[in-house]
Amino acid sequence: MGIISSTPTKNTVVPPQVEFGDITLPSTRLHYVKAGSGPPLVIVPATVSLIRQWLPLVQFMGQRFTTYFFELPGHGGSTPYPEKFESSRVPETVESFVDAMGHGTFNLMGFSFGGLLALRTLERLQSRISKVILLSPSLSQRALKWSISRQWIFRNSVRALKNTYVLKGTHYMMNMPQLEEPLTLALSKFSNVDRRILKSKNAIRLPLSTLDVFAYTVDELLQMDYQYENAPFNTPCYFGMSVNDDILNYEMTEEIVRRNFNNITIQKFTHPYHQPPEPPTFEWLVKEFGRFLDMII
Repeated sequence: MGIISSTPTKNTVVPPQVEFGDITLPSTRLHYVKAGSGPPLVIVPATVSLIRQWLPLVQFMGQRFTTYFFELPGHGGSTPYPEKFESSRVPETVESFVDAMGHGTFNLMGFSFGGLLALRTLERLQSRISKVILLSPSLSQRALKWSISRQWIFRNSVRALKNTYVLKGTHYMMNMPQLEEPLTLALSKFSNVDRRILKSKNAIRLPLSTLDVFAYTVDELLQMDYQYENAPFNTPCYFGMSVNDDILNYEMTEEIVRRNFNNITIQKFTHPYHQPPEPPTFEWLVKEFGRFLDMII
């Protein structure tokens, strides 16, 4: 077990080329991107994330791995599941995807809610996963730095969105141009997520299918406390997170990760946010996270 503190790297590197694709799987047509060379790595999306928002990270990890990232079914260019979205369906999608890409074994990475999806996938595919990389994983509602009352309001709000009429009405209001700024401000203050992040993700103007995915994923997040019944995993885990994360409690998150893995390497960061307020560039990732990538062996 090793704990390595963060120090910037001074290397200047060129980002690898990217390839975009669409592939038809048993339950969805998945839109994905590929970059780099080396052992295969699948980055599992965090809630509602678009490829364009994650491209620098895909290229960053592509320095070491043949890296794949896909948009969750029902979001971006990926078609919805035939049934309502549930995180339990994602591992099967990952399995079908790596089979289609021709990989027997692969590595797995998850950020934020993608951390939970990565662990769900690990449960199903342990024998095929070489290592797991977790960046600021959201693994328990207890780790959220939201008050109980705020969590209650959020939980009941997203549950209301499971009603088709409420979902469509909310979607209509969110796409009214005159409401975009006040709704963005209100959501930023309530969730403690920087307005710049919400605007870069077009968080107020989500497509209807994406809003549906968002409701189901956030509802699960707000009632979840991850625990693998056959813990701990023997798969090597690389865990990186800021001790000053403004959304998640570091100590509680580390405790959950430790509880579920035998072999864990930890890197603590000190940046004051869960994710950078401005979209990260490849160069910024190399500078801030180069050491973390170097320690993954």
